[in-house]
Amino acid sequence: MRHGILEAESLTEDRLGQLSPEEFDALPFGAIKLDAEGRVLIYNAAESAFSRRKPVSVLGRRFFEEVAPCTNVASFRGRFDTLVERGHGTESFDFQFRFRWGTRNVRIRLMVLGDGSRWVFVTAVLTALIPLGEG
Repeated sequence: MRHGILEAESLTEDRLGQLSPEEFDALPFGAIKLDAEGRVLIYNAAESAFSRRKPVSVLGRRFFEEVAPCTNVASFRGRFDTLVERGHGTESFDFQFRFRWGTRNVRIRLMVLGDGSRWVFVTAVLTALIPLGEG
C-alpha cells in the first residue's frame, strides 16, 4: 500500500489532498466525501464493501436522508453540522450503523476542511468475544 495510511485518525488535511483517486479507493476504511448539500460525491471501495452498496447506487444521493438515515440524529448529524458551521475541524466518535442484515459498530471521523470539503470516515470497531462460563 503506497500511501501508508492505515487508519482514519492518521489522515491530515494535507495528506488527504495528496491522495490519488486510486490511493483513496484503496484506503482500508470507509471514506465518503459530501458536497455542501450533503450529497455523496465520493464513496470508496472499503465503504462499498462494508455497506454492501455499490458507489453508483449512492453517488449524488443525500447522505443523511437517503444513504444512511440512521445518521440523521444529533449524535451524528449534529456534530457534523457544528463542524460545518465552524468552517473547519475534525471530530471522532463511536457509532452504530443499523442495516437490514444487522448492526455494525464503527468509529466515525468527521472532517470539514478549509476548502469547504466535507468528509466522513468509517472504521470498523472489533469487539472481543468472551467465552461463556469462564471466570
